Amino acid sequence: MTPRRGGRALAAALLVGATAALADPPHTALPAAPWTRVDPIPLGGSGVNAPIRLSDGRLAVFTRAPSSLVLVDPVTGATRSSPVEEPPSTEFAPRCDRRGRLVVLGAGGTLFRLGIDGRVRVAAQLPGALHGLVERPDGTEVAVVSNPQSNLAFVTLRADGGIASVRSVAAGPIGSPVTLADGHVAMGVPRGLAVFEPAGTIRLVPGVENPRHLITVRDATLAVTERAVFPLDADGVPGPPRALPGAIRGWSASGDGEALMWTVGTPAALLRIDAAGAIRRFDAPEFTDWAMVDAVGAMLVVSRTGRLVALEPDGSRRWVVDLQRNTPGQRGIVPQVTPGDRGDAWVTTVDGELLHLWSPPTSSQEAPRANR
Repeated sequence: MTPRRGGRALAAALLVGATAALADPPHTALPAAPWTRVDPIPLGGSGVNAPIRLSDGRLAVFTRAPSSLVLVDPVTGATRSSPVEEPPSTEFAPRCDRRGRLVVLGAGGTLFRLGIDGRVRVAAQLPGALHGLVERPDGTEVAVVSNPQSNLAFVTLRADGGIASVRSVAAGPIGSPVTLADGHVAMGVPRGLAVFEPAGTIRLVPGVENPRHLITVRDATLAVTERAVFPLDADGVPGPPRALPGAIRGWSASGDGEALMWTVGTPAALLRIDAAGAIRRFDAPEFTDWAMVDAVGAMLVVSRTGRLVALEPDGSRRWVVDLQRNTPGQRGIVPQVTPGDRGDAWVTTVDGELLHLWSPPTSSQEAPRANR
């Protein structure tokens, strides 16, 4: 996805169909019983990303070998594939911006915006390796990057996606950035936080050593270290810590005012954490690569091999689906599930299929794909 000389744009016939920003995926409840159907939709290439829900209802998946962008109608299963110069970097998950354009990171560190005609509207060459892209309350986007000299830079983007300004500080970044209250952008550094203010100044806030993750829960932000979690105020100043039962491997946001984290090592655990830093622990499968919480507090745990485990809000097992066992030769999936709006779900495989997980409304038959 590198820019071509002479101004030639990326040739990808993207038909987003609307200019509105992508809405968050519907926060639906996991089914009480496992899905009874797993319908594969060929993508024509190895899947790169979890399906992105576009504003017109379609799903977008990038592939490699060949490099393409595939749009899928979730109702009919019809696909439209268009070639791209290269698949997006896996260091940054593709997303939609407020104008309905797909935002992808190229291998050379360029942040591309694909317009509704599929061509590159803006190619912003970032001054370093991207650590994350966040949005302030006023809609302004800020990219956080670093260079080999361990300088951290906050890159403010224009409304069209081009670079408006760059502010740097001599500090090595840790983790990914987050937006605090009043539009402050925080990034972890070895001895605390670097906080970038809307006015353009950067403050170094001490008090949290080596924050590995910055987590947003409702309107609050938490800094997570190897063994503790610190609630942060609007200026990034940490409050009293709460101990963690283990190092955190990853986390995901939830619509019910909590975040879900999963730990490293044995025994594995899922941690539900609220805005005040209060933690509830649940036993987790050892293979956890990604997890989510549904609208009623049930949890879904996903592995790269295609094993999906649904847990009740109290942590007891609800059901298990093993996608790899029932699709011989499959090497694995992109470990993230995109919920549908009818109790269904979508999963991208690395072998070139988009899997639609669903149950016919009138069916009471349990399929062999799913095991309780």
